[in-house]
Amino acid sequence: MLRRLWFFHWPRIICCLSLLLFLGGGHGGLTHPYVTQAADQQSLYERLGGYDTISQIIDDFLEKMFADPQVGRYFVGMGTDTREQLRQKNKLLMCKNTGGPCKIVNRDMARAHGGLGITDRDWHVTVTHLTNTLQTLKVGEQEQQELLQLISSLKKYICGTPRAVSVARRFLMPYPRWKA
Repeated sequence: MLRRLWFFHWPRIICCLSLLLFLGGGHGGLTHPYVTQAADQQSLYERLGGYDTISQIIDDFLEKMFADPQVGRYFVGMGTDTREQLRQKNKLLMCKNTGGPCKIVNRDMARAHGGLGITDRDWHVTVTHLTNTLQTLKVGEQEQQELLQLISSLKKYICGTPRAVSVARRFLMPYPRWKA
């Protein structure tokens, strides 16, 4: 009976022993210089000032977006409640993606922006509004660059996504004409 237990549990035993050696072994455990260096650095979330600063950034940014004649058309017809939901979702998204403790409750970016037909020109207007907001709130230059780099990585999901093109084609193609 004891042999049978050992045979089935030996991978777990080896895994536990190797973990113990790694964490508390004779080499000081987790005192690798790269690990301590990463632990000493603050996340972008912390350097921005936490949730309160992110909340101010999103509020100011979205007010500019709602009022803009070019990109404001994407928000036409949104009620006050829907705009508040958009604000909250964007706050949570920025919080999470900058290293904060928030949880994302959004759909994925391609699905959320699919079918809107957002162009590169719209994208540039949006980035300009975000840059102006960051400068207005006196966010540090390094933090601005990191945040804009993070936002730029999302462009492929927002502008001209394949789903957006396929949805647009479906609505723009004429219905088939049936012969009588």
